[in-house]
Amino acid sequence: MFLATNMLEEVQTALLIGLLVSSYYLTVGCKNISESLPHESSHITDKVDGATDKISGMTEVLDDIANLLNEGLGALAGSGITHTPSNPVEMILNSLMTRMTSPSEHGPKQEEWQVRQDDSPPTLETENQLD
Repeated sequence: MFLATNMLEEVQTALLIGLLVSSYYLTVGCKNISESLPHESSHITDKVDGATDKISGMTEVLDDIANLLNEGLGALAGSGITHTPSNPVEMILNSLMTRMTSPSEHGPKQEEWQVRQDDSPPTLETENQLD
């Protein structure tokens, strides 16, 4: 019984020493993470700033394309546009309104067609086909 009690105390002591050693390494690891965190956060901030610059460059290009399309639609409609639309929805509505108010370019000449009356009696072949 005495031997088992001593053995149990030795196991508990070994486990407590293991907890102390593992808590030391855990503390050192957390310290390393806290030291590298500012460096990593600045790296992430730099990446976000780079992406923001690229997006702003793309929006400028898209605005230029929208302005060119707006000018082209205005030239096709034949009426001058007094201002540049501030958003794409306004550009689309403006082009639709100019198309609706402009005169029709297709088929300006109206022709009336006469319906031909077929007064001939049906032949025997067509009567058999209907049955």
